[in-house]
Amino acid sequence: MTRPGFRKGRPGGLQKGADDAAEGFLSSALFSQAQILHLMKNEFARARRHGIPLGCVLMQVDRLPQLVDLHGAGLRSAVRQTMGRLVKEKTRGGDLLGATNDDRYLLVLPHTNLAQTRVVADRLHQLFGDLEIAVEGRVLALSLSVGISACADQQTMFFDTLVGQAEAALDYALRSGGDQVVSFGEAQLRGGAGEPPPGGAGAEPWTGSQRQSGDVERRGGQA
Repeated sequence: MTRPGFRKGRPGGLQKGADDAAEGFLSSALFSQAQILHLMKNEFARARRHGIPLGCVLMQVDRLPQLVDLHGAGLRSAVRQTMGRLVKEKTRGGDLLGATNDDRYLLVLPHTNLAQTRVVADRLHQLFGDLEIAVEGRVLALSLSVGISACADQQTMFFDTLVGQAEAALDYALRSGGDQVVSFGEAQLRGGAGEPPPGGAGAEPWTGSQRQSGDVERRGGQA
């Protein structure tokens, strides 16, 4: 059993110096949006089939579009590199991270219930807040908003629902001032999130996302 939140090795067992681009990664730690949604779909199907929990974390740097306007596109690249390195170092090898088209980062946590997902999210939120990201010699102190959800039974029918719940929680965190971790249940209790659409064939967890079909084997160990 591996403690939730600590990564061993690189995604897919890649060794240092491997050609990440050839493997389809955005970097050594980041999948593209289409890839991470495809991987989550397969992890969700596996979780439902075997009755195991699955955690979902959606992260966004607060006010990033406005900050990019001020400091340039290099900030977006610096954030992506920092996020990939942080998650790679502080989560398990079997946890999957991807970047979406709207500056959000989707982290899929196989074999991880809601309480464990919260531990991982709180740790990443705190560690990110302690980092200083430099752009053209200027050091910026950035904050992170995080929305989380998880399924531990077979009542959640579609992976889109799980992503939609994390997205609703993240949106609530951003509307509430940012720099915090919010679960979907907490957002509901505070009246800030309604139940997202159940998803299903053709449904998208966010506008403009791409999805792929097929099966990709799970990478890494268990929580």
